[in-house]
Amino acid sequence: MSKQTDVKSKDFFVKMVEDHYFRNVDANNLEGVLECFREDAVFTIQTAHSVHKGTDEIKEMFINLFNNYQPKMVHKDFRHVIDEDKNCCASQFNVELIETNSDQEILLTNCNFFYLDEQGKFKEVYVYMSDGQNVLG
Repeated sequence: MSKQTDVKSKDFFVKMVEDHYFRNVDANNLEGVLECFREDAVFTIQTAHSVHKGTDEIKEMFINLFNNYQPKMVHKDFRHVIDEDKNCCASQFNVELIETNSDQEILLTNCNFFYLDEQGKFKEVYVYMSDGQNVLG
């Protein structure tokens, strides 16, 4: 049996999802967000039937997200289910957003599925939004 690596530890998944990924999303830190992905990653918004392939397409999606919700973007109340052997994590969380041009507040409960490579970067992400509204664009 092979020795478990830090990449596959539950603590690694929680830090990757909450501290490295969503903390950078909430801070509108594009560079920090993109560091979480490998170059050929695929980001799928299942509830909107939208697929973004590679970091160039993922980058454009996040630029739109940051422009559309500048006043407030908060991801919180995380609950994780982690499969260390398969290098994946399902994360349910609440989202609070305020639209840039209308001050409308949007509250969501979403679930993301993260699949990581051996280096601990996202290779696939699947997003399910609670009300079907695609805030990621």
